[in-house]
Amino acid sequence: MKKLNIIAILFVTFFIMKFSFAESLESISPDLALKLQTESKAIIIDVREPSELISGKIKGAIVIPMSLMNNNRENWNKKIAEIKKDKTVIVYCHSGRRANLVGTELSKLGFKVLNLGGFDNWKSNGLPIEKE
Repeated sequence: MKKLNIIAILFVTFFIMKFSFAESLESISPDLALKLQTESKAIIIDVREPSELISGKIKGAIVIPMSLMNNNRENWNKKIAEIKKDKTVIVYCHSGRRANLVGTELSKLGFKVLNLGGFDNWKSNGLPIEKE
């Protein structure tokens, strides 16, 4: 019984460590993201869910919700296949956490990815938005 408890503790500790030290993407400022987008050097991807888009989205951003990555991988793969790897991919969500998770997955697929963080940061800088 004692051996089983030690194994369980080690198992839980491993997963806590794995997620605590998950890869973190390089951040980018809203102004620099807009510059790269305007110069056609970057594609911006919104990973928020459709219900979150009521407040708008970054003008020209592609919406690929994180739920597709988790729940509909076939559709997610189709959308990702349309993105050219010669451009930087800039991801954002509400706070930056989901953007980091999706961005990490994209970087494993060979994309250069930057994390813009949250939509409110873009919006508060008065940068262009549009309604979905």
